[in-house]
Amino acid sequence: MSETEQQLIDMISQGESLMLEFKSDLKGLSDRDLVASVVSLANTDGGELLLGVEDDGRITGLHTNHLNVSGIPALVANKTNPALPIIVERC
Repeated sequence: MSETEQQLIDMISQGESLMLEFKSDLKGLSDRDLVASVVSLANTDGGELLLGVEDDGRITGLHTNHLNVSGIPALVANKTNPALPIIVERC
């Protein structure tokens, strides 16, 4: 297991907080819900959104619609005003 994977497991084990949000993607999270989750984090102190993680911390993975994460920053930027820049990493 890589250091990044271990850090991710450690984050998940601490549970959700004001700066860490888990979102299920089993059924394919809608673009609207994805953007709303990112905006809610941005409207506080920022934070991290873990897509493909259930509320109980189980890692269930990404829906096929989100396997190519490179389009997510453009989606969020295009749906927010002013455009909200985000960093997306796939682990």
